[in-house]
Amino acid sequence: MQQFNLIVLDDAVSSSHVDGRAFIGGDLIGGEYAGHSSSTPASAYAGLTVLGNATGVAVNGLGATVQGTLQGATINSGAGMVRGDASNVNFNGSDKSAVGGTATNVNFNGGQYTGTEATAAIDSAMATATSTDFASLFSRTASSVSQMLDTGGSVVISGNTVTFNAKAVDGVAVFDLCAIDTQVFNAGEFLFNLNGATTVIFNSDEVDIDISANFLGGAAVSLGSQLLWNFYNAETVDLFNQFGGSILAATASLSNQGNIEGAVVVESLQQYAEIHLQPFSGTLTEPVPEPATCVMMLAGLGLLGFRHSRRNRGETCLPD
Repeated sequence: MQQFNLIVLDDAVSSSHVDGRAFIGGDLIGGEYAGHSSSTPASAYAGLTVLGNATGVAVNGLGATVQGTLQGATINSGAGMVRGDASNVNFNGSDKSAVGGTATNVNFNGGQYTGTEATAAIDSAMATATSTDFASLFSRTASSVSQMLDTGGSVVISGNTVTFNAKAVDGVAVFDLCAIDTQVFNAGEFLFNLNGATTVIFNSDEVDIDISANFLGGAAVSLGSQLLWNFYNAETVDLFNQFGGSILAATASLSNQGNIEGAVVVESLQQYAEIHLQPFSGTLTEPVPEPATCVMMLAGLGLLGFRHSRRNRGETCLPD
């Protein structure tokens, strides 16, 4: 959740933009990507990676890699690598681009790879694009995070306001919301007292999640990089206002009517508002032994920071 601003495991439809790097595992329609490329953490991945077909997209930095077809697109900076056909596309960057299929009404303003050079360039880009099984990776991550024990803070529901009073252990606060998540998500206001916590984890096993709450005191922006919402059992997540924190909901369809201040990992996406670049800066505790390969993948991708620690309070938030 540091290299990527958005990871969608399946299809996505967007009428807005994503500040940082995006990965789409299925087809993509619409949207602008990598708008803040200078602030986006370094990665071997392009500014936009699409494993299916992409239509009507704009990429403003770091290039694009598309395994399927690309139609009606503008790549303003970085190389464009397309395995399939491309039509009505402008590659405006200074880097050479390549199309493996038929190129129709395509402008290669930075130059074009052809022949064996094109094949090699596309193969290299696709090797990076398909190098990680994100579905498996984030399934394991969500399960691991869901087992982190509550650190003993309090959640106070008063009228229409929910106040999260964090209690940190080694800087990490964990809230197990499983018994109260419906009440919490129905509230109209969220207030956060971090009390020294630098990482705050919210575990919820709710299946259908609707959140309209206002994050009081500008917390959506000011705390966005420190909060992680682990909706590990969710099938739908609908956000109706500005939302603060990274979202891990790898089995859910997400729609957002307000801006999201943080990274997003979901199964599918209907995007109506912006997803802002706030790379997750927290540290996640590994509650149970994990295969070394999983930990190495996490460290190598720079997606999440794990450390070993012991938790002595609270209950484990486990799937129903």
